[in-house]
Amino acid sequence: MGNKEITKIPYDERTDDQKLESNWNKALKLFERKDWSACIVRAATSAEISANIYIRNFLSNNFNLPASYVDALLIGANGLDGKFKRLIAPAAKHLGTWNELKVLQKKIELLNDHRNGVVHGGKFKSKTDAKAVIEHSLIIIKGLSPHEALKLDLQKVKKS
Repeated sequence: MGNKEITKIPYDERTDDQKLESNWNKALKLFERKDWSACIVRAATSAEISANIYIRNFLSNNFNLPASYVDALLIGANGLDGKFKRLIAPAAKHLGTWNELKVLQKKIELLNDHRNGVVHGGKFKSKTDAKAVIEHSLIIIKGLSPHEALKLDLQKVKKS
């Protein structure tokens, strides 16, 4: 489904895949418009949605848990860092993939520092900051939801 079709779907009715794609595209547009701070928030949101995808896939594929229960876990884990530490790490250890995913921790911390600086501190960010966040977000997305990462427009990232 192309981005034009996704925008016709109300946000709350979109799948996680569609939310990831629309937030990623918005982050790139904000980068092009030199709105560095807003770009950082959208890129961080994209990474967090990829965490949701990872967790939903793990819990659905392995335990067939109800969506409402998974939603409650995702809300309770609070943010990308919380989801990574409380849900993804135990799942990855169970799956035997922790060694591959634990390298994402530092990138998540950097991403959170930038995002929280904007959202909670009102900081203004630079192009260098935004570019770093986009790059870290992309690595996180590829690590947590590689299938969905294939659908993202990566050409704009390479040009910036």
